[in-house]
Amino acid sequence: MGEYAVLYGADAICLPLKTGQLLEVKNYLPGRIAWKWTWQKQVLADFILDAESLEVLEANEGSPQWTADLILYIRQQKPDFLKNTGGSLHFINYFPPEWGLGTSSATISSLCRFAGVNPYKVNEQLMGGSGADIATTTAENWILYRHGSSGPSIWNIPFDYAFPENTWFIYSGQKQATASHLKKVAVKNSYNRDLWLDINNLIYRFLAVSTLPEAFKIIEEHEILVGARIQQIPIGQNFKDFPGKIKSLGAWGGDFFMALSQQPADFVEAYFREKGYQDVYLWEDFVKKKVFS
Repeated sequence: MGEYAVLYGADAICLPLKTGQLLEVKNYLPGRIAWKWTWQKQVLADFILDAESLEVLEANEGSPQWTADLILYIRQQKPDFLKNTGGSLHFINYFPPEWGLGTSSATISSLCRFAGVNPYKVNEQLMGGSGADIATTTAENWILYRHGSSGPSIWNIPFDYAFPENTWFIYSGQKQATASHLKKVAVKNSYNRDLWLDINNLIYRFLAVSTLPEAFKIIEEHEILVGARIQQIPIGQNFKDFPGKIKSLGAWGGDFFMALSQQPADFVEAYFREKGYQDVYLWEDFVKKKVFS
């Protein structure tokens, strides 16, 4: 909660998932960087770069330019990173890549930790955004995140979410290009930064919420406020007959959204599947699962 608003100084609540991405680093031919990204048997990126110039020597799959830019930004902090040694870098997804879930952020965070550089600076140059997704790649539990001009502020918070049996995550079937989307939103909202701080009141109310009807009310207010700021219709308007409340997550219009309801799991899951959404997960089955198939 607090998406978009966190770009303008408001706080955001973030919860890291157990699933993610593994980086395997191995020796390789000197002067060569072999880059691979896979999920199960699917190869999503596979190419070789010259370690010094970062020119593409071989490209079978994926976007070498994004990778070259990432390494260049890392080298602004650590000029000799992989230049002399090269290396084999294999990123292994634990979830379907089309889900989003911060795949780019995980890659940036892992490589920056391997290099020993500040991932927030690299992310700002490469992707933009608040850096909240970078923070969640290393967080172990709930955090309150604040983006500032001098860097992020991160607090671990003892928040025990009260409604896991009433909360579902649903994959929208669409992948949002987060970086380009956020740039468009930033241009539209550059003039009303202070108005976004109204989100903080909803954030702190949500952290103290104890009843489901109260949570419904906070989510509805949050969706209306954010929708008005970014000039988009809240996703709940697409499900007016749903007995509960629906909240967008991350960049609106893509990836996952969240549904809260007092109805039993069979009803909720059948409701969304009848509308064409096949990936429907109860809170525990999504938040705590490490490997998806």
